[in-house]
Amino acid sequence: MLTEAMEKKCLEIARYYGFDAQTNQLIEECAELIQAINKYKRQFLRGQPVRESGDGKTPRDMIVEEIADVEVMLCQIKYLLHITDLEVEDIVENKIERTMMRMEESRRGVSMNG
Repeated sequence: MLTEAMEKKCLEIARYYGFDAQTNQLIEECAELIQAINKYKRQFLRGQPVRESGDGKTPRDMIVEEIADVEVMLCQIKYLLHITDLEVEDIVENKIERTMMRMEESRRGVSMNG
C-alpha cells in the first residue's frame, strides 16, 4: 500500500527509533484504531447523530487516519523483524481461504436446516 519512496522513509524511521520504541508506537496506534472503530459503531450503528471531532473529522475519517498510522508502523516492524511481504501474504491467503470455507459450511448448514 505504501509507495517505494514512502517505504524507504519508513525504514529510515525504523532504523532511527529502533524496535522497542516502534513496537510501543504500534501498540498505541492499534489502540487508537480500536477507539476510532468503537466511536464509529456508537454513532452509526446505534443511530446516534454524527459528530465531527474538533478538527472537523468524522468517525470514518478517523478510522482512515488510524489505519494509515497502523500501516506505517507495520511497515517498520516488518522491516525490524525481517518479515517479508510474501510471508504475510501466504498467511493472509490461508486465513481468507479458511474463512471462506467456514462461510460455505455455515451456508450449507442454514440451507439444510431451513
